[in-house]
Amino acid sequence: MALEPEQALVGKTAERPVQPPVQVRLGLATRLSLALVSAVALVFVTAFYYDYQKSHQHMLNSVNAAIAGLSSAIIGNLQGILADITAVASELAQTVEQGKDTEALRTVATDAIMDSSYCNVVTVALDSINGAIPSQTRTQILSCRYSHSKVACKVTMAPENREPMIQDSSSKTSEQGIWSEPFLNPDTGEAVSAYTVSVYRMENDARVRVGIVNAELPLSTLATAIQRLRIFETGYVFILSGDGRYLAHLDTQRDMSETIFDVARFQKNQNLLEIGQRMIRGETGFAALWSPYLQKPARIYFTPLPGTDWSIGVVFGEEELFANLQTLAGEVILIGAAGLLLLLALVVLIVRQFTRPLLVLTEKSAAIAGGDLEVAIPPPRTYDEVGVLTQSFAEMRQALCRQLDILAETRAVQARIDNELKIARAIQDSFLPHDPVSLAAQGGLEVATWFEPAREVGGDLFQCFWRADGRLFLCIGDVAGKGVPAALMMAVTTTLVKAMAATTPDPAGVLGQVNRELCVLNDRLLFVTFFAAALHPETGVLTFGNAGHNPPLIRHADGSAEFMKIAPELVLGVEADWSYASAMLRLPPGDMLLLYTDGVTEAMNAAGECFDSWRLLEVCRATDIAHPRQLIEKIIVAVATHVGSAEQSDDLTLLAVAHPDSLAEPTVEAQTT
Repeated sequence: MALEPEQALVGKTAERPVQPPVQVRLGLATRLSLALVSAVALVFVTAFYYDYQKSHQHMLNSVNAAIAGLSSAIIGNLQGILADITAVASELAQTVEQGKDTEALRTVATDAIMDSSYCNVVTVALDSINGAIPSQTRTQILSCRYSHSKVACKVTMAPENREPMIQDSSSKTSEQGIWSEPFLNPDTGEAVSAYTVSVYRMENDARVRVGIVNAELPLSTLATAIQRLRIFETGYVFILSGDGRYLAHLDTQRDMSETIFDVARFQKNQNLLEIGQRMIRGETGFAALWSPYLQKPARIYFTPLPGTDWSIGVVFGEEELFANLQTLAGEVILIGAAGLLLLLALVVLIVRQFTRPLLVLTEKSAAIAGGDLEVAIPPPRTYDEVGVLTQSFAEMRQALCRQLDILAETRAVQARIDNELKIARAIQDSFLPHDPVSLAAQGGLEVATWFEPAREVGGDLFQCFWRADGRLFLCIGDVAGKGVPAALMMAVTTTLVKAMAATTPDPAGVLGQVNRELCVLNDRLLFVTFFAAALHPETGVLTFGNAGHNPPLIRHADGSAEFMKIAPELVLGVEADWSYASAMLRLPPGDMLLLYTDGVTEAMNAAGECFDSWRLLEVCRATDIAHPRQLIEKIIVAVATHVGSAEQSDDLTLLAVAHPDSLAEPTVEAQTT
């Protein structure tokens, strides 16, 4: 007898198929090295960012302090220019207050202009009668101008009923003096700002205004003063008036009437707009902005100019301010990157030195996973964690080899058992009728059968053969239990039934003889439910006996179906002296007799529900059943549909026989053996 393929595995562990080793995509050494270097890089970047931000802020603070000091120097320079103008106006105001006549004022004005470095134009308006201006009075205006190294003065009279138009802000003048908004001198067309002071005198115990003194400052003087100042390479200084007009700017082409707010709105520069508002409020600050003049990010320091409502702004580009810091940061980044690369190389070398045993172990484990259990695992060099892992892996490989050998032997044994069960199945099949259909047809009967054990072999049995008296002997049985014990009991029972039925005409007598023999042989206390019958093919007389088996079912020619009403009796193999009763009925033409085991009615689905007897009745009452084969096919399909995906719970056996020629009516008669 040839062995199954599984038996060839015994003792051949060396011939196991070897799979190609798994390739390591990103090694532990590489990942560990990258992780360490990444951690160092994170620390470096964090420290660098913190240091850069602190250095950036420290530099801003230092520049703020430096620019504040520079602004003080600029303010001092500008105050010197303004003091020159205010000195001229103060001297003339004192002269007017003393009541000097026009000639005396002309002399004082000429000397003051010649002594001044920046004042070129002086205007004095004298109220005519004690400071009062009746409706018919007129005001004298003394105008002195420096031109071509000499001072020219003239006296004019203001129009009747009008204030002297000495700069259009005369209504705002005071004894302390104020600086006007920039305007164009009508005689020279030059942009100027005037310092205007009102002169008062006590007359009749009352302070009355007696005149106005106006000293002009050419804005070109301020522009020249700030153009000499350089902040870094592109930095510059500008001066704003009280309403935000540019008094002086590095851009000499800028319109005098343009304000910082006009520029901010045109540029849509909200930051510049806020800075302009702070400057005209007289605040001091240090802020970042987008410079419309430089067209790049910049910083501005602004502060008010004392003695005026003006404000100065010092602007310088950020890239110039932080140029050295940026250069240093770039150098640090390059050095850090080079250091990280060097560190990566060193870490890779060190980590690979420590992880080399793991690499070897990985290669060996991949080979083992591929099926090569004979691969040699080198002994550990050290007994650290990697050494212990290597030793444990070697022992695991040896244990795996032993387990695979045991598994191969087990498979071989199982293969032999499976082969023997197949042989047992074939032997069991040999006990059953080979061609019951042709056998029954010899006597004019129709027979159909179905046998499906739940395992390789089962405990169900049925027989169908002709007796010497011309009757067809039919029987069906079910041995308690499943598997090999039930199959052996089934073989013994089948053999006894065939032997006893050959000499005993009554099926009940056959049951009694088989029962006595089984009780003698039944050491394992197995029992058998059994139904035996003998059918006369001409008369349709059915003589039968039952030993605890399910009641057979009769399907009538009109399509109705019912279970036979018979006594269950005692099963075979329990009590040797038991006497079984015999009964008889007649099958009319077209009726079918169905014998079955409880594997049909007790077939369970996944929910644990049995097929049950009422479902069997419904199937047997189908209208399209004319032959036993159709009846059995209907039942098998219905049971399979009910069970679904659930495992078959018991052996399933069916035997159906029809008596197409009989005309007798069915009756049941009790007989005793």
